[in-house]
Formats: sequence, C-alpha cells, structure tokens
Amino acid sequence: MDSPWIAIAKIGRPHGVRGEMRAWPFDPSSEMLFEVNEVRLAAREGSTGKPYTIKRCRRGTRSLVLSLKEVTSRHAAEPLNGMLVMIPSEILPELEDGEYYHHQLIGAQVVVCAGGQPLGVLEEIIDNGAHDVLVIRDRSEGIEVTIPFVEEMVELEEIEGQGIRIVVDPPEGLIEATRTSIK
Repeated sequence: MDSPWIAIAKIGRPHGVRGEMRAWPFDPSSEMLFEVNEVRLAAREGSTGKPYTIKRCRRGTRSLVLSLKEVTSRHAAEPLNGMLVMIPSEILPELEDGEYYHHQLIGAQVVVCAGGQPLGVLEEIIDNGAHDVLVIRDRSEGIEVTIPFVEEMVELEEIEGQGIRIVVDPPEGLIEATRTSIK
C-alpha cells in the first residue's frame, strides 16, 4: 500500500513562458523540493493527485521557481495555480519524541482544558503569517472555532491506544469570538 502523500508547498502563478511556476513552501527553510525527483500535484489534501517529474527547482526572490518535465508552456502552467505540491510521507525526516508533522495532527480530538470538554476535531492548520492557527470543527453542532497554535494555549498529549489529543487553554472569550457556523 502506498504511503499518504503530504503537501509541502503550493503552486503559484506561472513564471515566464516556458512552463515554470512559483512554488510557496509551507516551511520556507525546507529543502525537500531540491531533494526529490517526483512530486504529485493535487487540488486538496488527502488526494493522491497527478504525478510530475521535477526538471529543475531554484530559489526566486520570494518563492521557489519550479520546472516540471510535463509542463512546457505558460498555458499548461496556468491551471496548476493553487495546486498542492505533495511528496510521500515516508521520505520526511524523523522527528524527536513529542514533535509531530501537521498531517499527523489532523483528525485529532480537541478538548478545552477546563474540565476537558470536547471542542471538536482538528480539520486543518493554517498559517496566518505570525503563527499557525488550528481550525477545529464540531460537525454535529455545526460550528468551527479557530485557536492560535502557540505553546501558551495548546498542548499535545499522546494517549495510549488512542493517538494524539489536543488540549487547548485559550483566554476567556476567544472560543466565542472565533466561533462560526458551518451549516
């Protein structure tokens, strides 16, 4: 069985007329796109996407510039704008104990530390420029809440046989202020 494919960057607009594209790595210090030969491009996480061969990757002014063997013109590159660049999770470097990749946290139960009341399930992690933000959804209640993913408010617990649980301790009023309806 193939390992899951993990998004490490997002394709931007074309660069030039020969099919090159800007790529915005989720971790700007990552060298992964320089180290792999094959990637997959997908519209969303969880999809296996379509395979592409990296012909060249170089640093641009504020992004990477990616050239794929299968994309030879600006016209062919334009529809790829916004696609996720994915690599197999098995090639990601090992982490220290207590460290996790974002994809390992998606689907984890989130509870509020005051009494451990369930808040929902972690659906995605977004970068707002200053820090990551947890997007937590409770589909049965039809709500979504966002919590900054900062050490002062978030603790990750590994529960034997159950996986990771996320415990949040937001300041008073934050949950109410970020609660939105998803119905």
